[in-house]
Amino acid sequence: MNILICDLNISRSGHNASYAQYIVDNLTVNSGEQISFFFNSTARIMIDISKSMVAEEHFIFTQRDFIQDNLVGRLKFREWNLIKSLAAELGIDHLFILDLTRYEIQISRSTLPYKISGIEFRPSHRIRASNGSFPIRLQAKLQRLKRIFFESILLRSKSLTNVFILNDETGVNQLNRRYHTGVFKHLVDPVFDYNKLNNDAIVKLPKINKNKVKLLLFGAMDWRKNIQNIFNALSLLDPSMHPTICLLIIGKVPEYYLNEFHIMLTEFQSRSPLIEVIVVNDFVSNNHMEYYFEISDISLLVYAKFYGSSGLVGRAAKYGIISLVSNVGLMAEMCVNYRLGYVCDPNSPVDIKEKILLAFSDVQKKIKIDGFKFISDHSPLRFLHLLGFSNQTSID
Repeated sequence: MNILICDLNISRSGHNASYAQYIVDNLTVNSGEQISFFFNSTARIMIDISKSMVAEEHFIFTQRDFIQDNLVGRLKFREWNLIKSLAAELGIDHLFILDLTRYEIQISRSTLPYKISGIEFRPSHRIRASNGSFPIRLQAKLQRLKRIFFESILLRSKSLTNVFILNDETGVNQLNRRYHTGVFKHLVDPVFDYNKLNNDAIVKLPKINKNKVKLLLFGAMDWRKNIQNIFNALSLLDPSMHPTICLLIIGKVPEYYLNEFHIMLTEFQSRSPLIEVIVVNDFVSNNHMEYYFEISDISLLVYAKFYGSSGLVGRAAKYGIISLVSNVGLMAEMCVNYRLGYVCDPNSPVDIKEKILLAFSDVQKKIKIDGFKFISDHSPLRFLHLLGFSNQTSID
């Protein structure tokens, strides 16, 4: 069996490299198998290949990254042509794409002599806005129809073997029934372990008052984080609470969003000057991510127009901190089923405020969530096993 594992979307704007790194470090190469990896240029500095069972010559990197600054770039035909060319050169039997959604049209248009599998990060079945104004509900409806259209196109491919869906066994069954297929498979979103920062590194970071309740907004700081509604919710809290709160905003603000972000932040600080705000406008390492989650009390995951899974739910569960998530989509179900925190209407600052109050009260009473079951169910070893990259017969 000759397998090519591909990810041309590794960047410093998110933590998507973790999947690739874990597979590189831990996959099993069986007798008679040849496994190769195909990564984009940035992966050279983000993926460590030194511990892999795969020989160095079987790691191939592009000469540059792909910038989708025009229609042709956004359609990703150049990427797909490179993948097809390398697959033909290697004579592969199976192509595994870590972000399958990027190439749905291309796969459907191609007649290929090998099987294709990959991870689908944006399936259609959870996209239902059960709250919000009519424009918000309409936008969700259109988004859902768009995803159904592209899924239908993808499923035309006779090469398609496995489409992995994160954290959603129920959804997998729904998708298979809708499309009369069996290609959709369940995959856990793993909670990885990373090394913690040492004291020398910690003393260089912003000083954080341990006596305050720390609310963490983490990741790429774009519109999806629902920053405006979170600011509005915090401003609605009783002013007597403001001095006891520290809001940590940790993550890179993209250039296109930077001006809007600064305007929102300035207005928020003008309305609520006694709420301490610490902003780290930078892509932080996994080690730094561990640190910020470990010291926080509440994780703000009240995403807007987002219906899938987030690895940050598991990160919060690992440290027993309370998650606040949107009440639509997969994260709401995960939060309720595993008792990881509170759900709220992402479009209602009043509802967000009310759930912050509940979480705030829990923190003051020293009540932490129990994330053991979630962490156990979402182990990296199970992730690898479900993908078929481990020859272990059972996973605890």
